[in-house]
Amino acid sequence: MQNTQTVLFVDDEVNILKALQRLMRSEPVNVVCSSRATEALELLEKSGAQVVVSDQRMPEMSGVDFLSQVRERRPDVVRMMLTGYTEMEIAVEAINRGEIYRLITKPWNDDELRATIRQAFDHADLKGEIRRLNQVTREQNFKLQDMNHNLESKVRERTKQLADKHTELRNAYVQTIGALANAVDAKDTYTRGHSERVGVYASKIAREMGFTKEFIERVYIVGLLHDVGKIGVRDAVITKPDRLTPEEFEEIKAHPEIGAKILEPVDFLADVAPCVRHHHEWFDGSDRGYPWRLRGEMIPLP
Repeated sequence: MQNTQTVLFVDDEVNILKALQRLMRSEPVNVVCSSRATEALELLEKSGAQVVVSDQRMPEMSGVDFLSQVRERRPDVVRMMLTGYTEMEIAVEAINRGEIYRLITKPWNDDELRATIRQAFDHADLKGEIRRLNQVTREQNFKLQDMNHNLESKVRERTKQLADKHTELRNAYVQTIGALANAVDAKDTYTRGHSERVGVYASKIAREMGFTKEFIERVYIVGLLHDVGKIGVRDAVITKPDRLTPEEFEEIKAHPEIGAKILEPVDFLADVAPCVRHHHEWFDGSDRGYPWRLRGEMIPLP
């Protein structure tokens, strides 16, 4: 039986491409490789790939530029970046211009990369299902003019399905941004899993306080993403075992603002960006809080 799922790998290092081919040998998917971005754009059309995995630093164009072109030509393709560089500017550009599904760092873990690619195909199927349901919903709306009130229940059912799919897609995007936070946590064994724990504990407190389900969900998201700005802080500062110098502490103190700037361009995360920006404020307005030394109710809630 011929495989219908195709992944396109793009990397200027041939040895990397060979390693990726070996990695996917046991998977029931077609693997297409290219060492040149311009050639990869042609292969994208010929192969019908549903998933594209690109390196960042390539001679003809950067991975961000390449994935941005893939997005323009084939917005339905799931785009991922596989790179040894995790500068904050690259992460922001990849999210905003390429709308990437995942950012994976080299060297990769074979099992995790295979699992991520399987998830990417599931994500592509989900997006296709959303497009189909959107089309069905549009057709149903046109027909409603000639239908009686008995069809209203069917429309509600279709609408619910569409809303559920959109929720799944939204959660997948949150997980993508959360992966950046996890990547930061993983830099230091002392803080590994910190972001997830903050999200869980904060949402449990919100639940005990009787807040609404929507508010509790936003609290969890803020907890998960609160330290995403540390991706813009040097590893040497984050993992330093000794006391930080005043200059290094100022660098650490920049991470809430960096995190907010990462999240603000994302429509459904923009409302939690102020909480990320001010998660180090002190309730009494102490000068130990930063970046604005807000106090009390001036500190934003999600």
